[in-house]
Amino acid sequence: MVDFNKKIDRSKNDSRKWAGRKSYFGKENLLPMWVADMDIETPNVVVEALKNKADQKIFGYTMENERYIGSLVNWVEKRHGYKLSGNKIAHSPTVITSLNLLIKTLTNEGDKVMIQSPTYPQFVKQIKNNNRKIVINELVEKEDRYEIDFIDFEEKAKDSVVFILCNPHNPTGRVWEREELSKIAEICVKYGVKIISDEIHSDLILDGKHISIASLGGGVENLVYTCFSTTKTFNLAGIQSSFVVFPVIKEKEEFVEELSLIGVHEPNSFCMDMVISAYNDGEEWLEELLNHLRENIEFAVDYIEKNIPQIRVKKPEATYLLWLDLRKCKLDDEKLKERLVEGGGLALTMGGAFMSHGFARMNIACPRYMLEEGLKRLKKVFG
Repeated sequence: MVDFNKKIDRSKNDSRKWAGRKSYFGKENLLPMWVADMDIETPNVVVEALKNKADQKIFGYTMENERYIGSLVNWVEKRHGYKLSGNKIAHSPTVITSLNLLIKTLTNEGDKVMIQSPTYPQFVKQIKNNNRKIVINELVEKEDRYEIDFIDFEEKAKDSVVFILCNPHNPTGRVWEREELSKIAEICVKYGVKIISDEIHSDLILDGKHISIASLGGGVENLVYTCFSTTKTFNLAGIQSSFVVFPVIKEKEEFVEELSLIGVHEPNSFCMDMVISAYNDGEEWLEELLNHLRENIEFAVDYIEKNIPQIRVKKPEATYLLWLDLRKCKLDDEKLKERLVEGGGLALTMGGAFMSHGFARMNIACPRYMLEEGLKRLKKVFG
């Protein structure tokens, strides 16, 4: 039984979430609940794999091995019922690296790339970095969840070259259902729109079932570039390991060649063993983690509804992120941030970063004592 509520100390961890408080928020004495990594220890099986690798005492150049790619193939088939082709999978340092290179290789300057707002900030950043045009399909806010405006989606798909799908969705926590994904697939096949599917949160399903859009068939499998990673699932963001699944081998080879031009096409000395151990032996730990996250979310949503009526929050179906609606406060993002930082000593990511002003994203992947303190600080500001 894993104790997810044990006291943690990241003061010497070089953590962006903790060490970056001064540079990002101007103060150090803040409770940081912004960056999307967990204040929870990585599984022991992964730590032991790291120690065993360190005991080898030689850390030269590395290359992919079959066990590394095979661990992802076996994991996705076991967890999600989808059989990947190992020879179409490429290692990549991060999903952001993959996004950047896929946009670069799948489009030309000036091409339109469609995203859905609210959206993960790096989608916007990587499109702009590559001098492509952003097209926004705004999600429709319903009482209990966000939904897709398919009339608008199809209209904008007509002259888009690529659509970036976030599945499950960050920051709203939606798990897209088969019917929704099938409609996306149908429209993208109709207009020849390629899909970059960011499935980094696919293992963190709290309610529902994850479906990879590439698994639907009907021609969409020829248009989808799927990004996977252990980093959110097992709290391994610092090891620089992710995967891209390509429709055809030739495109995978071209992608690897692009990575090799900047020297990041090979996994580092430690990441392969850590990823293999996570995927092969980490499932029991993950199930316990998911129960902890569900309990934290229930606690947080109940607390907010009872104690902070100014804030509206929808229970996420996936991820460990709460999307807080602060629009009743009638303040702009800067004022909201100022009140959180100065009045509550709380560091959250403001909605403007996601192209949705008047919101804030709160990370609840932490021990309960930390979550309770964060909610008390939230109440202090908005209660």
